[in-house]
Amino acid sequence: MTSWPVSAIRSPLRACAPSMTRLAATPRASMLIRGVNSVGAITPGVRLHDLPQGTVEERIRMAGELGFSCIQLPSKVLYASMGIDRCGLTRELADHLRAVLDEAGVSVAVLGCYKNLATPDRQQLTDNFAEYEACLNFAQMLGGCPVGTETGRPNAQNRVADDRMADEALDAFMDGLARVCECAEAVGGQILIEPGWNETVNTPDRCREVLERVPSPALGVIYDPVSLLHPTIVGEASEQVSRMLHLCGSKIRVLHAKDYEIVDNEDQDGWCDGSGSRLVCHGVCTCGNFDFEAIAAWAAAARPGIMTVIENSTPSTVERSRDELLRMGHSVMCEHVIL
Repeated sequence: MTSWPVSAIRSPLRACAPSMTRLAATPRASMLIRGVNSVGAITPGVRLHDLPQGTVEERIRMAGELGFSCIQLPSKVLYASMGIDRCGLTRELADHLRAVLDEAGVSVAVLGCYKNLATPDRQQLTDNFAEYEACLNFAQMLGGCPVGTETGRPNAQNRVADDRMADEALDAFMDGLARVCECAEAVGGQILIEPGWNETVNTPDRCREVLERVPSPALGVIYDPVSLLHPTIVGEASEQVSRMLHLCGSKIRVLHAKDYEIVDNEDQDGWCDGSGSRLVCHGVCTCGNFDFEAIAAWAAAARPGIMTVIENSTPSTVERSRDELLRMGHSVMCEHVIL
């Protein structure tokens, strides 16, 4: 795999720079934002379910009006909006959504299918395979977007527990993933895994192991640097980013962008590690605890224009996150060109 030189990665723990001038959510704003991003390192996007309530069509239009060029579309959001299950993922629906997307100037960065590929329940696993097959086919109808998945847990309840750390958990996930990759290859699609602390693939090294042991050309990675953090290692975030980009950078196809705060309790599920604290996620550059600029610098050199989906935003923070991504994407691209 092509690796990103560790020495070139800048610390992601600097405080975020002040937000650029806010652009109103108008067609003119959309034109201005896309004009700036045409020379940027990253293409900002948004999760559809982080936008205000509405139908899928209404939320796609919201994304376009806010100046986003891409979205993450979870299958469960599509099902709920349309009143369907996987049997409703038809050519007619794909054509309808493509027309809405084209009108809004938006593309699908990821079609989410977050089913547990590490479950020991064979009936559940069979049903999950059917979901992935349906979503992979539908993604091709939508224009060839990748299907994204988390990396599962080795229990039927998909409960966050220590069993996810075992080698057997990783083996179970890879067995399921290999079958999904075969399906992706058969339809000419892509399946992207998203490593996270709460899943079986919870470190850069485990991600690299998966990529080596499931060597499918259809397999790639959604990299969310904050999802791999937990309270006791936030001080080592820079080193972890460097290692992830070094080990897995050549397979990263989409980025997720968020920030975090540390809360002094573990009373709720979340990014916990037994330390008594919990990591809570927010939209990128809204807390000042994780600076995404190191990732943008990598993108400028290795994958300019990569689709970068803001996660955990709210209506009150989404524009700030968008503006910061555009600012840093443009800045690091200019630096890269000058260098």
